[in-house]
Amino acid sequence: MSHELRQPLHIIQMNAGLLQRLPASSVSGHIRGIAESIQRAIERQTRVLNDLLDFSRVRTGKLALYCAEVDVGALVSRLADALDAMWRGGRIRTEVQAADPVLCHADAVRLEQIVGNLLDNAMKFSPEGEEIVVRIRAEDGFARVSVEDRGCGIAPEFLPHVFGLFNQGSATADGSSGGFGIGLALVHGLTVAHGGFVKATSAGIGRGAEFNIWIPLHCPAHR
Repeated sequence: MSHELRQPLHIIQMNAGLLQRLPASSVSGHIRGIAESIQRAIERQTRVLNDLLDFSRVRTGKLALYCAEVDVGALVSRLADALDAMWRGGRIRTEVQAADPVLCHADAVRLEQIVGNLLDNAMKFSPEGEEIVVRIRAEDGFARVSVEDRGCGIAPEFLPHVFGLFNQGSATADGSSGGFGIGLALVHGLTVAHGGFVKATSAGIGRGAEFNIWIPLHCPAHR
């Protein structure tokens, strides 16, 4: 299935890339814009596919984690800077609420995937210009990362199901569909695979939301 889904995406991406690389004199701005739109759509679909495959690996116990000491504050700051540039900068504010670096025992690539999905989710469900706040601190043997937004919020009856696969409780800030709900299901699966846990809170529709993950802190026994 993975091969069958990826193959047409690869062909479309290759042809869109060829259009983008044509000399400006031989292609109109309109066609170039279409090629760029196709490229963005392919990137979104590829991410959905990759998330779904990773979720399948988590559920079947086939996901390999390569855990080591990770500075959570540094990782989140790098990721926030990259996403900020992509989503029209200045929206993500990070706060490390600890005197020393918060070091967790995690697979850095998968931790980036977890936090990246939470940030992407917060951006999609927040009005343009609203700030997203990420807080990092050590708490009871865990590194806690919270992502708070002032966006669409979550209905009380949906909160218990927000991390379920294919669950989607509300539309994005612009009224469009928010996607398939795969990202938050993957956040849950990857966090639990690390020996951690997740929690979502919201005061209701239109009142924002906060997503928290807890990942075990790094200790000498992990070395």
